[in-house]
Amino acid sequence: MKGLASFVSLCCVSFAASAATPETVQFRGILQQDALAPVAIDLQLPSKDAATLQLSSGFNLELATPGNPASKDGAPIRLVSSNGEVVHTANVSDPGLASVSFAYQICAGSVIFVSPAPSPLPACRVTAQKGRQ
Repeated sequence: MKGLASFVSLCCVSFAASAATPETVQFRGILQQDALAPVAIDLQLPSKDAATLQLSSGFNLELATPGNPASKDGAPIRLVSSNGEVVHTANVSDPGLASVSFAYQICAGSVIFVSPAPSPLPACRVTAQKGRQ
C-alpha cells in the first residue's frame, strides 16, 4: 500500500511539472534602428524550440523557448550583428512562459532593450551636429 501511495504521489508531481511548460511561446517584438521603419516580430515557437530571424537591417534575432538546450529555465533573446557579434542578450527566466513582448532600439550605435515593449516605441533622438564653416 505504501508503494502505491508513493507511486501516485510521484505521478502527480511529474504531471504538475510538465503542465507548467506551455506547448508554445508567443514572441512579440519590435526592432527600431535609427530612422528606419520599425520591424515588427510576431512569432509562435513550439516548446523546447529555437529560431533565428534574419532581419533586413542586417541583424539576426535569436529566440528560444524554455526547455531548449540554449536555456533550460527561460527564454533567451539575442540580437546578433551581421558580422556575428552578439550585440545584446536577454533571458526571460520563467519556465512557464507563454508570451513575451520586447523591443530593441538601436540609436546611433547604442542598443536599448525593453521588455515588455512600450506602445508606441519612441523614435530615436537625433542630435544636430554643426558642420565646420
